[in-house]
Amino acid sequence: MSTRIGEGPARVGVVLSGGGARGFAHIGTLRVLERHGIEVGALAGTSMGAIIGALYAAGYRADDLHELARSVSWRDVIDLSFQAGLLKGRKLHALLADHLPARFDDLDLPLAVTCTDIESGQEVVFTDGDLIDAVRASSSLAGVFEPIQIDGRTLADGGICNNLPVDALALMRATFTIASDVTPPRHATYISPSDDGRPWWERVVGIVTLEHRTPMAAMTLRATDIMSRILTDAQYVHHPADLRIQHELPTFRIESFAELDAIVAEGEAVAEAALENVRDLLQGHAPARR
Repeated sequence: MSTRIGEGPARVGVVLSGGGARGFAHIGTLRVLERHGIEVGALAGTSMGAIIGALYAAGYRADDLHELARSVSWRDVIDLSFQAGLLKGRKLHALLADHLPARFDDLDLPLAVTCTDIESGQEVVFTDGDLIDAVRASSSLAGVFEPIQIDGRTLADGGICNNLPVDALALMRATFTIASDVTPPRHATYISPSDDGRPWWERVVGIVTLEHRTPMAAMTLRATDIMSRILTDAQYVHHPADLRIQHELPTFRIESFAELDAIVAEGEAVAEAALENVRDLLQGHAPARR
């Protein structure tokens, strides 16, 4: 039986899914929770959800996250490895190190970060140790960033095997769980990429930075979206949250980084509507941290 928020010392846990730029909707979710006075006691996240979750656990508030996202260009994390044909991730690592503490123990809130061992196919959950490496591995989007080695394991994007790691919150002992899910929808209109008239070198840069899709990439990414949604829904049956906020975001893709403000606004509207439907759960909870 679920614990009502406000009945005793409930510990609210928030899980943030992966989803690339779509993950900016999590900022809207966190902003709504703050507005309703819901204090987050623990977090779990994967991929973009791991980045936002780590920053929130480090003390950033929703407005801080929004401003930080505005100040960072996607191209700030581009460092192509011509040998591997993937992004090396050193710039991403440096960016994370500039804004996060070195270790999980230095965070203000308990945090679980999930990754995928690409050799065994197993989910790997980090709750202590080196924070930067864990978040960097979790956000290593398959086929884009090189995987990294941690404790002898080759780790990459946690969303490969579990894009909504509600089960990881069990390690955080949350008594009420809220899942913010930006997993791409199973149903969507397929739009084939076309020549947008830009010079060839600009199109090449756009492809490398995920701002432009080739026809092959479009099909591959759409297929991945479908498989991810099917797997996420199947896993959610076995590990449900008390409240799942599903952000369909039909017009936004994982590379829609230029649409930050619109994605945050949409995320906020969806979260507000979701909480409106469970308003009785919000009564009596302590004010959010400042």
